[in-house]
Amino acid sequence: MFSTVETASPTPYRLGLVICAVAMFSGLCIGLVEDGLLLATVSAAILLLGVWSAGLLGLTLADAKRSWLSRESLILVTALWCNLGAVITALLVPHSVRLLLLVVPLFGLLFAALHLQLVQMLSVAAVTWLVYLGGVVLLFQYGGIDLKFELLLLLAFTSMIVVMVIMAAQVTTLKSAFERRREHLNEAMARLADLAMRDELTGLYNRRYIMDVLNREKALADRGHAGFTLCYCDLDYFKRVNDRYGHQAGDQLLRDFAEVARRVVRSADYVARLGGEEFLLVLSGADASTAQAVAERLCTQSKRLEVNVDGADYQLSVSIGIASYRAGERIEDVIQRADRALYAAKSAGRDRIVIGE
Repeated sequence: MFSTVETASPTPYRLGLVICAVAMFSGLCIGLVEDGLLLATVSAAILLLGVWSAGLLGLTLADAKRSWLSRESLILVTALWCNLGAVITALLVPHSVRLLLLVVPLFGLLFAALHLQLVQMLSVAAVTWLVYLGGVVLLFQYGGIDLKFELLLLLAFTSMIVVMVIMAAQVTTLKSAFERRREHLNEAMARLADLAMRDELTGLYNRRYIMDVLNREKALADRGHAGFTLCYCDLDYFKRVNDRYGHQAGDQLLRDFAEVARRVVRSADYVARLGGEEFLLVLSGADASTAQAVAERLCTQSKRLEVNVDGADYQLSVSIGIASYRAGERIEDVIQRADRALYAAKSAGRDRIVIGE
């Protein structure tokens, strides 16, 4: 009865459970009427069951995404509606069996604890208790009940609610702790996934990830999509930076170059650090002339980078080899052609761009 709402959109399985719960509760009430234990006429009992069942089914079928109720509000109303029906039914039976039926609303509190915040769960408990208290007052005024016995039942019901609230509060605390740990785990997994694909120093993609990218780009190109072009980059005389100014200055220069490389490419392109001072740009859907324009921007902007050490006279330059993918060739082949073009650029004096054959 109390597991009717778990997601915003009801599933046939959940709707079936609600229908079964309504049927069992209705059967219980009909049996009480037939045995003369329900202090209501048959028509009044049918009306009560009809209104309660229709409300519960309506709440189950409600789609919180398209309704004026949020998901939490929908669950809160469902818990209150279930407890309201159970308490009213308990008030309509003789006090000798009432306590047995008053156990049912406790499950409503547990349902609220599993799905709602602590304050909302406490509000369900308070409303449930107040409805029962109001019912006892009405019975005392109009039903000629045994006041002493009703007060004992009220005390027993209050005690059960207090115990259930304490237990439900523990459930809510455990749920909150679990959710926090799950968030931390998700964050840790995201960091691990990022570390698996990123170069730790520069934040660029690493060699392993860029090879996966190249395989995807090759698969797309072989199926008729636009190809791609590689820019194989090497920082000229970079060893001098480490030797003269220290590895800290060299690391900073690598990070600065990585930032420049990110700026000169499009969002659809990829920039990776292959290791040391070697970098690879993968330009999706670009030909050699487009890649040359990108490489020229990279060379120009790289020369503006400085080594932040007093007395430094090093000016960064970049040698770049370019190779466009040819349909059907292996990834290793296009990388090798770009590498040969890079070697030609370095052999010709560095600080230049060579387009491979």
